[in-house]
Amino acid sequence: MRWLWRKILDSKISYKLMGIYLLVTAIPLIFVGAYLNLAMRDVMLNNAIFETESNLDKMGIQLENVLNRITHISDLIYLSRDMDDLLNTDYENTLDMYNAYSRYPIVEDYIKYYDEIDNIQFYMKRPMITNSHFIHASKELTEEEWYQQAVASQGRITWMVKHEHWTNERFLTLTRSVYDQENQLLGVLAIYLSTDKLTEMVDSQVHDVFIILDEQEIVYNRDDNLMYRYPGFISAVPEQDEPDNILFDHHYHGEDVKVNLHRLKPNKALVNEFQIATIIPVESLMEEPNRIFNRGYWMMFGALAISIVAFQIFIKIFHSRIKTLKLAMAKVAHGTFNIKPAIAGKDEIGEAYDELYRTSQSIQKLIDEVYVHKIKEERWRRQQKESEFKMLSSQINPHFLYNTLEMIRMKAIVNKDKEVAVLIQKLSKMMRFALERTDRPISLSDEINIISTYLEIQVMRFGNKFTYSIDIDEQVAKCEIFPLLIQPLIENAIIHGLEPKESMGDLEIIAFKEQEYLKIVVKDNGVGMTDACLVKLRNSLDEGDDDGRHIGVRNVHQRIQLYYGKTYGLTIFSQISYGTTVTLFLPIVE
Repeated sequence: MRWLWRKILDSKISYKLMGIYLLVTAIPLIFVGAYLNLAMRDVMLNNAIFETESNLDKMGIQLENVLNRITHISDLIYLSRDMDDLLNTDYENTLDMYNAYSRYPIVEDYIKYYDEIDNIQFYMKRPMITNSHFIHASKELTEEEWYQQAVASQGRITWMVKHEHWTNERFLTLTRSVYDQENQLLGVLAIYLSTDKLTEMVDSQVHDVFIILDEQEIVYNRDDNLMYRYPGFISAVPEQDEPDNILFDHHYHGEDVKVNLHRLKPNKALVNEFQIATIIPVESLMEEPNRIFNRGYWMMFGALAISIVAFQIFIKIFHSRIKTLKLAMAKVAHGTFNIKPAIAGKDEIGEAYDELYRTSQSIQKLIDEVYVHKIKEERWRRQQKESEFKMLSSQINPHFLYNTLEMIRMKAIVNKDKEVAVLIQKLSKMMRFALERTDRPISLSDEINIISTYLEIQVMRFGNKFTYSIDIDEQVAKCEIFPLLIQPLIENAIIHGLEPKESMGDLEIIAFKEQEYLKIVVKDNGVGMTDACLVKLRNSLDEGDDDGRHIGVRNVHQRIQLYYGKTYGLTIFSQISYGTTVTLFLPIVE
């Protein structure tokens, strides 16, 4: 296997491309064409079967509706007392009988208003006058098989193929025996289903359709020669557990066909069943698609032959241009940038060569400006920020400040001024922290301790001017932050928000975790600021402040972004007379 792989790798790129083309394009295309041919045959056949099944369902519903209407009419006649009165009345003469028939126009009305019915005849047991609809059942007639079968059914509906009494024409007929109120046989009712109605249902179908009664007799087909004969294909029906809809293969009239059989059980008929069968000629159905597929095969093979020739030409040109690009890339890789400006062609290879040429011309400039100048510039910016920060925190000599504050505190103790001594002690503690711990992170709890000391000093300064509250979530108490991020915000809140306020003010410091952020909120209910001032303050966070105002807030924002990145910083919301809320967004560092 290794030798084969090595041989493939060592072969020319033209052979590889041609092999790949044949392997992934030409050969699969042939197989796909064959597969599509067979699949399309199946699709067309399945579509024909699906359409046939839909038509069979539609015809089944139509036939069922026709049979149900005729069954309903037979129920009306069966239950009508008028028939009982008509046949059990004693008539004095023939004229009275004719008059009685004329007073019973129901049969004529049914034939007139229901196009499903060809004729209705009642075979009377009583010897009365016979007309087109009421026929005396003579001894010979009562001995006929259909009559005896109807009487034996005792009022139940039976469907059969029967000759019409006067024309001797055969029809699909509903028969049932009718009884009077004393359960005495009055005769047999025969309702003939109109053949035109069956023609109306079937003639719109594309394929040959058979309507069969009890799998024994064809009651309708377009070919009159097949009417009322035994359907030979019915013997090929396979036995199934659910035989309502059956699809099976059969050889019919010398051709392979598919037979789709739909069974229908007529309402109130205990012994009868109808079958609607459609013959789908497979080969005839596929003649035109086969011709199309054959033409498609010839076109596909012709296109493959042309594409192979064109591919060979393309490989030759492609190989020469790739070789030129390869040589140019080798020069650039070894530090030689004097390659020719362009090669022939403006396609992807030409564009790649153009990009290589521009890269070779600008690579030295890119090294100078991006890798040297940018690094120096970034280092200078960091040094500038650190210098600015150190300027803020180192304006007074720390030792001189500590000694002076300690001397003042001792004098206050000597003078027994305890309040001043406590105030100086807190100030000394806060200043020591501010001046000595500005270069490394501390825990949030330590920062809050210093903030508490600062707030105690401010409360002693302002008296009852404002109150404050600190709420730190235990989950974030141990998180590390850089020092002196919160104190400038509190100082701004007191000086610009609460001090100008005439009434009592409130200051809240809240710290909690929200998603991936540590949020620290400094909120006051001071005088607030106008929308114009708020916009100017927000702009100064990134752009700087020409008049030197807001340097503390801007310094906090830029320190956060310098150490943590541009996704962090602070946001400011304010409304005149309602106060200001400043929120710090910091990363969670345990």
